[in-house]
Amino acid sequence: MMRITLCIAQEHDLRLVALALVVCLIGSAASVQLFGRIRSASGHSRTGWIGLTAVATGTMVWATHFVAMMAFRTTAPVVLDPMLTLASLLVAIVVAAPGLAVAARRRPSAGTLGGGIIGLAVAIMHYLGMSAYRVDGIVSWRWGYVAASIVLSVVLSAAAFRVLNSQHRRRRSAAVSLLALAVAALHFTGMAAMDITVLRMGDGLSDGTMAALAFTTTIGALIVVGCAAISALIDGHTQGESYRRLRRMALHDGLTDLPNRMSFTEELERRFLVKEGYPCMAVAMLDLSRFKVVNDTYGHQAGDQLLIALAARLSAMLRSGECIARLGGDEFAAVISFNQRSELDGFLARLRDAFEQPFVFDRFTAAIGANIGVAMAAYDGFNPDELLAKADLAMYRAKSARSAEPCFYDAQMDDAVRERRELVADLREALLTDAFELHYQVQASIETGAITGYEALVRWNHPAKGLIPPASFIPLAEESGEIVPLSIWILRQACFEAALWPNRHAVSVNLSPKHLADPRLIETVRSALADSGLAPERLTLELTESAIIHDRLFALEQLRALKTMGLAIALDDFGVGYSSLDVLRSFPFDRIKLDASFVAEIERDEQAVSILRSVAALGVTLNMPVLAEGIEQPAQLAIVSREGCSAIQGYLIGRPSRKLVSADQVRRIMLLKPQAVESGSAVG
Repeated sequence: MMRITLCIAQEHDLRLVALALVVCLIGSAASVQLFGRIRSASGHSRTGWIGLTAVATGTMVWATHFVAMMAFRTTAPVVLDPMLTLASLLVAIVVAAPGLAVAARRRPSAGTLGGGIIGLAVAIMHYLGMSAYRVDGIVSWRWGYVAASIVLSVVLSAAAFRVLNSQHRRRRSAAVSLLALAVAALHFTGMAAMDITVLRMGDGLSDGTMAALAFTTTIGALIVVGCAAISALIDGHTQGESYRRLRRMALHDGLTDLPNRMSFTEELERRFLVKEGYPCMAVAMLDLSRFKVVNDTYGHQAGDQLLIALAARLSAMLRSGECIARLGGDEFAAVISFNQRSELDGFLARLRDAFEQPFVFDRFTAAIGANIGVAMAAYDGFNPDELLAKADLAMYRAKSARSAEPCFYDAQMDDAVRERRELVADLREALLTDAFELHYQVQASIETGAITGYEALVRWNHPAKGLIPPASFIPLAEESGEIVPLSIWILRQACFEAALWPNRHAVSVNLSPKHLADPRLIETVRSALADSGLAPERLTLELTESAIIHDRLFALEQLRALKTMGLAIALDDFGVGYSSLDVLRSFPFDRIKLDASFVAEIERDEQAVSILRSVAALGVTLNMPVLAEGIEQPAQLAIVSREGCSAIQGYLIGRPSRKLVSADQVRRIMLLKPQAVESGSAVG
């Protein structure tokens, strides 16, 4: 060790030694940075980074050696062999390349093995470079120092890349230090191994020339290494920007730029771990109401415009500790961390206020609402998934209650969900066991009082729960995906039962929107008619306008195919929901059924009578008879008769039942019509 110290202190120009060490440190830092690009690249890009890193590392080693050699002082004349000097640079680059490739592999020993190869490249370069150092004297070697220099180079280089491949917090700075130490230790230990016996004194390279060569070499090496390092920086910055952009895309909704479900879940997890000074936290789930109407009426582009505007409005109302996200479709979620319950109440009030004002656009104006469900952390859930599930349950409770007020979760909602799941299972079992039955409600002509047909209405007499109303199990069948099998059963059963009636009246069957969208519908109807023997003209299929709106072209194609089979098509619940006039223009319906909600008001509301009158007139114009549903009072019968409706259906002439209402019973009730008008119970 003393010999190495004396060699540096007495036989070298310390200024150039310092310069060599600067080159070594800067080059080592650049090599470590470039090595990071190798590990993050793949394919041809990886090969390119290996080559560029090998050039930078080889140049760093060679420049350190060359500048340090220029710092060496001897009394004998010195010259340099240019070919061997160049060869030493090329050897350093060529041998370092496979070492870098090995070190970049993701194996436990790859860093040690690859670093060892790089250390060997440093040693080969040094001693080949020493052979280019021609001095007029006898050079002898201390082989112990030679061996020590090679061992130091290999071991320290191996350690540098082993550390670089580890998970150590300061691995980069440690790797730079070890790699620079490997190069410096090799060089100065190797120089201490050399003894020169001067044969003659004379002129060789002067001190000024050597200093000039040293500075020139330093500048050239730093340019090469610097360019490589800058390339790595640019590439790293570009990849970093790409990563940040991709991460933002992964964690944000592409349409509204709000956090998405993944981001929102991460935010909840973070808030569960870090309280941030707030003792309380609540999650609110929002489901938009009337949004589908905008989508179906004005198109999906209009729906997107509305979502973007809503997101901006919700974002603008946020305060500290609050976050809003779009989970998908028309479903949003919000989280608030708070100290006092009043803060939560204020937040929910602001959420409701965001829907108070309509959204005005160039082509349309939309007024939408939201059903809000709220779950409280520490009371309702202790992890994000549980809290979101409870808030979702509360939101569905608010939705089923048609309430604009936020609904807070309570344990009874879990019981309701469990009962709902059990009912779905029972529904599937009922389909397999034919546990449903059909009741029939009579339809009659106003002019003659004659029966025109019966509407088939499904009933479910549950073995444990008793009679379950259709309003409960039909939506359940739609949500659970059982509505099409149920519709098929109703259709076939109605056809078989109607075929056995002693009269030849028609039977009407409701067609669900999902059944209309079923590609097998035509074959299902054809099979039901053929198997039952029911004449096609005795079957009427009733459907709502919403069934057509969903996929207009396909729905109209299905209806035309059904029409060609000879059966009738009726438009049910007319006037509720969508663009009815456009639907009437698109298809020649055999009958229009006016929704019962209009009839319920005609005794008290002149506007309802006006609507009734307009629909009846429209039916006459389009040659589509109008049937008024929900007739319960003689006065209602008198009004719909006066305003031009052709037929009625309702409790007045018969409730749904297994037994068909007789023609005599209907005719007797229809005779009450004039008395109602004379009694003055009708409007106008």
